[in-house]
Amino acid sequence: MSIGKIYGQENNPRVVRSLAAAKFNGLDLELVKVQPPSDTQKPEFLAKFPVGKVPAFEGSDGFLLCESRAIVEYVSGLSDNTKLLGSDKKSHALVTQWINAVDYLVTDPLIELYLLYQGYMPYNKATDAQLWKLAHRGLKVLEDHLHKNTYLVGHNVTAADLTAASTLWFVFCKNLGPSSREQYPNLLRYYTTIINQRALGGVIPVDDKFATEDAKYTPPKKEKPAKPEAPKEAAGAAAGAAAGGAAGGAAAAATGGEEKAKNPLDALPKSSFVMNDWKVQYSNKDTRSEAIPWFHEHFDPEGWSVWRFDFKYNEELTQVFMSSNQIGGFFTRLEATRKYLMGTAGVFGKANDSVIAGVVVLRGQDWEPVLSCAPDIDSYTLTRLDLNKPEDKKFFEDMLAWEATVDGKEWADGKILK
Repeated sequence: MSIGKIYGQENNPRVVRSLAAAKFNGLDLELVKVQPPSDTQKPEFLAKFPVGKVPAFEGSDGFLLCESRAIVEYVSGLSDNTKLLGSDKKSHALVTQWINAVDYLVTDPLIELYLLYQGYMPYNKATDAQLWKLAHRGLKVLEDHLHKNTYLVGHNVTAADLTAASTLWFVFCKNLGPSSREQYPNLLRYYTTIINQRALGGVIPVDDKFATEDAKYTPPKKEKPAKPEAPKEAAGAAAGAAAGGAAGGAAAAATGGEEKAKNPLDALPKSSFVMNDWKVQYSNKDTRSEAIPWFHEHFDPEGWSVWRFDFKYNEELTQVFMSSNQIGGFFTRLEATRKYLMGTAGVFGKANDSVIAGVVVLRGQDWEPVLSCAPDIDSYTLTRLDLNKPEDKKFFEDMLAWEATVDGKEWADGKILK
């Protein structure tokens, strides 16, 4: 029986889990291949799924649903025979627990690594190292649990196992080479057990070859120099005139046009500290041994300042990945002044017990001209850091290295603005 369609990519573990659940239940679920963001931002897609994300589910009865966890639980619950959601309320809660845990412990950091390596996110060496650290920590949690358990919940396959196996397919075939896989013998045994379930019918490919080495970043090949462009002043003025208004001013500022001087930050005395040089150092050098010493050697405290920001409403935070998205949204809304600052922020703690904090290096001595363009800046408390104070210097350096703790809570996830 056909239950509808799922929109997404065939190699996306968040899609595969629901296809696996449907197959396990003896149901037909059609995969409609779409490519975000080009397809997911089309009016016809947004009319059904305003969130504009995949996976998205359209039932044969017209029922619409988005978010991968909601979809896999819905599809899993369409048959009572397989008990994919557990046999009682407690086991159902445990299934939900492990679906969420697999995502924020393993799926989220590894998909971010994929985006980082494919160029969908600006490459940063510190981000690369931290994402691997988070992924291995998550895999270790699963490895330890499966040392004494055949399945994640109870004694039969559940939606949690289908979720984990879909992610492990991505892990073993796309990310982890032989030496890394050897660290997880229980996960390898478990993965083989799940994907060879007859009821799955090969939805999770059983013959896919494992990765021959750990996934890693490969810098893009340098292109040949382009032909000389028109002088920056002329290009900037043209961009400003074409765009008009505030957008034109931003374009002119970015290209060096005459409107650039209208930003009061550009009228500040020239500084010896070059923000772009710092961003290059932070992105490509070891944070502790090279980037931080470079910063202290070149930082100009007269022309720049360092600030800490703390989220005011931590009691409202739930899942770690959602808190991380909160940071990402905040950083995105600072796009207009990105050239005047660099920052990093983290989620500290665990699900339903976490806080958000971060640091920024910005032009001038006042945060408002740089940060007030973000509508949600009022959700944060700003505190100036004095790098001559040992405690402020330590916090700043620990934040740059993604090794800080806040209120006794350890770093769980983070974002970088540069």
